Amino acid sequence: MMETIKITRESGIPLMGAIQFGIIDRGTNLLQIRATTICNLNCPFCSTDAGPNSKTHKTTYSVDIDYLIDWVKEVVKYKGGKNIEANLDSVGEPFVHKDFIELAKKVADIEGIYKISMQSNGTLVKKEQIDELDSIGIPIRINLSIHSTDKEEAKELAGNENYEITQIVELAKYINSKKNIELLLAPVWLPGLNDKGIGNIVELAKELKCLIGIQKYEIYKYSRKMKKAKNITLWKFYKKLEEWEKEHNTQLKLDPKIFKFEKMTRFPKTMDVNQKVYAEIKAPGWIKGQMIGVANQRCVTINKCNKPIGSTAKVKIVQNKNNIYLANQL
Repeated sequence: MMETIKITRESGIPLMGAIQFGIIDRGTNLLQIRATTICNLNCPFCSTDAGPNSKTHKTTYSVDIDYLIDWVKEVVKYKGGKNIEANLDSVGEPFVHKDFIELAKKVADIEGIYKISMQSNGTLVKKEQIDELDSIGIPIRINLSIHSTDKEEAKELAGNENYEITQIVELAKYINSKKNIELLLAPVWLPGLNDKGIGNIVELAKELKCLIGIQKYEIYKYSRKMKKAKNITLWKFYKKLEEWEKEHNTQLKLDPKIFKFEKMTRFPKTMDVNQKVYAEIKAPGWIKGQMIGVANQRCVTINKCNKPIGSTAKVKIVQNKNNIYLANQL
């Protein structure tokens, strides 16, 4: 049983610096906003090893919405306060958070946010929630994870016997019927495994006249791996997209211009690589052997740390890309 850490204003944990929760600013007008790491599925190809059966994660995190909103306002203001897309994503399932719809509403009210996008596997989404999102007042895009339309294969790829693809397809149709919500089907292609399933999802996208963004199967250090799925090169991935485009007579290589991404001022870094600092230990880390610390107004993930919560550790910053800080205990 994993422990869930509640991150509130009182916790003293900044919402910039960790990859698994808070805000990630990659120097564009897209802000990743992560309120939870919890997932209800156990997809056997999950790139973050999320879900109840995770072998690498000893903790999950849930962020207080009002605290998160305060940070979003600060970051948006620093970046110029205009043309910001708020991407409500997660290393788990965003809709697990009990206040997710409230988060979307409050984000929409922030001056400078012109659009909200979000990811979901769809299993926890209710039609009433879709209605609420549709009435928010700014454009919404829902990237719906759907990896096969075959009932049994869909269950296997969700890692859950209770997964019902027919319900997800019905949800997709309902989302697509809304005036202010754009639907994007976001399957992961597992070469040699769900090739036929991807073709069926392409046809579903054509039927719904919605966007489809086929994702490449990637293997990372802590991701789950499927023996049946091949890890192919990016060149082979795009060649296959070209084949499917001809076979289904539809465009599958999305034009980046439709997402209106642009470079923008980054929220400032507060620590350099190789810099040595003292971090206050605040919580268990996401991965075994790590702890969450705070230094220079940023959250820091500390490797091989055995210090108790409330203590101080001397650490060396080994990574600070995109204001995500990783350190080694000295």
